[in-house]
Amino acid sequence: MDEPPELQRIRPWRTAVWALRAGYAGLAVGLGGLLVLASGSAPWVLAGGVLVWVGAAATTLTGVYRARYRLPEPRPGWWSLRFMLIHDTVHARSSSPRS
Repeated sequence: MDEPPELQRIRPWRTAVWALRAGYAGLAVGLGGLLVLASGSAPWVLAGGVLVWVGAAATTLTGVYRARYRLPEPRPGWWSLRFMLIHDTVHARSSSPRS
């Protein structure tokens, strides 16, 4: 994957990565809410998971758009950015400066 090195230094990108990670958690809670709902319980767990997931999706989209705008020309395509985002969410990187 040909990720621009300056992408990791752009704050909206880091926000998008963390928002997508929160979205994964919201999706898991939503799926758990579906199981609870199927057992006859109240839909509050499902509603909470969906709210977290929708909020995380909006934050992720905003962060990706803002990060792409801040990159110098030529900017990567949208599909490339999607794959970079997924890659960055599952592969943690150290926040300490590299020497």
